[in-house]
Amino acid sequence: MHSKQTDSRPQYELRVENFGKLAEAEIRIGDFTVLAGPNNTGKSFVSKLLYSIFSALDADLSREHLLRLVYSVTRSLTRDVMYLLDEQVTEERLRRLVGEMRQVALAYSDDEIESLSDVLAQLNKGASEIEEVVEQTIRQTEETSDGKAQQLRDGLSKLRASHGQLTSALEGNRRAFSLVELRRRTKRALNMNFQVTGLTSLAGNQEKGIAVSIAGLLQLTTRGDSVDFAESYAVPTLPSGHQNVVYIESPVYWKLFDALGGRRPYILGRRPGRESLTGVPDYFYDLAQMITGKYTGEMAFADVHRQLVGKNAINGEVAMSESGDIVFKEAGRSFPLVTAAAGVANIGFLAMLIERKVIDDGTMLFIDEPEAHLHPAWQVVVAKALFQLAREGVRVVLATHSLEIMKWLEVHLKENPGEGKHVALNRFPNPVFDDEDVETKLANIKYNLTKPFVSLYMRGI
Repeated sequence: MHSKQTDSRPQYELRVENFGKLAEAEIRIGDFTVLAGPNNTGKSFVSKLLYSIFSALDADLSREHLLRLVYSVTRSLTRDVMYLLDEQVTEERLRRLVGEMRQVALAYSDDEIESLSDVLAQLNKGASEIEEVVEQTIRQTEETSDGKAQQLRDGLSKLRASHGQLTSALEGNRRAFSLVELRRRTKRALNMNFQVTGLTSLAGNQEKGIAVSIAGLLQLTTRGDSVDFAESYAVPTLPSGHQNVVYIESPVYWKLFDALGGRRPYILGRRPGRESLTGVPDYFYDLAQMITGKYTGEMAFADVHRQLVGKNAINGEVAMSESGDIVFKEAGRSFPLVTAAAGVANIGFLAMLIERKVIDDGTMLFIDEPEAHLHPAWQVVVAKALFQLAREGVRVVLATHSLEIMKWLEVHLKENPGEGKHVALNRFPNPVFDDEDVETKLANIKYNLTKPFVSLYMRGI
C-alpha cells in the first residue's frame, strides 16, 4: 500500500510569449497544478506545450542522436549499396557490421557517455570496415561491363558522406551533440501534438517567434519553423526520480484504440522525416506504447485505484485483454471499451494507468478536462484521486473549466489548510504571477465559470 505524503516539491515558473492566444502569460507549476477558466482561453495550449517540452526532455538524448546518425549510415548502405551485391557472403558480412554499429549506439546512455571520442572510435571502426568491404566489391566488379562498379562507387560516395556527418557530430562537444536531438524532438513534439505543419501556426503574431522560459531549467525560442535553446543553460533534463511523462485527453481515442492501431505510424529507424499529420496527436501514441509494455511489481497507488474502480465510481475495471484489446470488465463479464459509456472509459482508463504502473512514483501527468463526460459526483471522485496522486508523488497538471472540481478544491483546502502548499492555481485568460491567495483566486475562477448560469437564472426569475 502506498501511503506516503511527500513534502511539497519546488514549483516551476513558466513564462510564455506570443503563444496562441497568450501574448504574455505567467504560470506556476507545482505538485497539483490547475489551469482553470472558460473555453478557448489557452489552457489546453499550455498543457500541450508543457507536455511536448517535458516529453522531449524525458528522452535519452545522446543515445537517440547516436542511433539516428548510425541509422543514416546504415540506411545509405542498404539503399545505395546492398541491392547491388551478388554474393551472399559479402551481404551477410555487411549486415553483421551494421548490427555491431547499432549495438554500440544502443549500449550508451546520457549517464554513461563521458567522452564522445570513445564512441566515435568504436563506430569509426565499424564504418571503415563497411567501406573496405564495398571497395573490395568494386574492385571485383570492375572486371564486368554492366556498369555496376560505377553504381557502387556512387553508393560508396553517399555512404562516406553519411559517415562524415557521423564523425563531424561526434567530434563536437557533448552539449552541442545532445542539443541537436533535443531541438529535433521538441520541434517534432510540437508539430505532432498540436497537429500543425509549421511552428508559425502556433504563434499569435506569425511575424514573431514564440518564447518559453522555465526558471532554472530552460529558455526556448522559435524562429520560423526552428527551435533553439539558450546557451546560458546546460542541456536541460527532468529532475531525477521521475517515471514517465503522460498526457490524457479525450476518452474517445481509447474507445477507438483498436481502430487506431494502438501504435505510432512511424517510429525511430523507420522512414524518418516522413511523419504525416493523421489527426491523432503523438501523446496518444506515446501513451499507447506505455500501456502495451510489460510491467512488474505492485502498483504505487492502490488506494486511488480502488476509489476509481469501486462502487462509488465505475464499479468495474478497464483492462487490456491477452489479445491486446482494451475492454471494460463488469460483474464477471468483459465488453469492448467502445461499448462502454464515455465517463466509464474516462475514469477506468485513469485507473488502468495506475494498475499498469504507467502512473507511478515521480510521473508527470497532464490531463485535459478530466471532467469530460462525467456526472458531477464522478467529477469529485476524479478530483480527489488526482489530488491524492499529487500529494503522494505524481506531479499533476490539469486543465479544467469544471465548477465542481473548483468547488471540491475549495472545500478540501478549507478542511485541510496545510495542503495548500501542493497547489499551483492559474486563472485564465491571461494568467500572471500575482499576490492573490488561493481562496481569492478560487472565488474569481468560480465567478467567471458561473456567470452564464447566473445570467440565465436571473432571466428566468
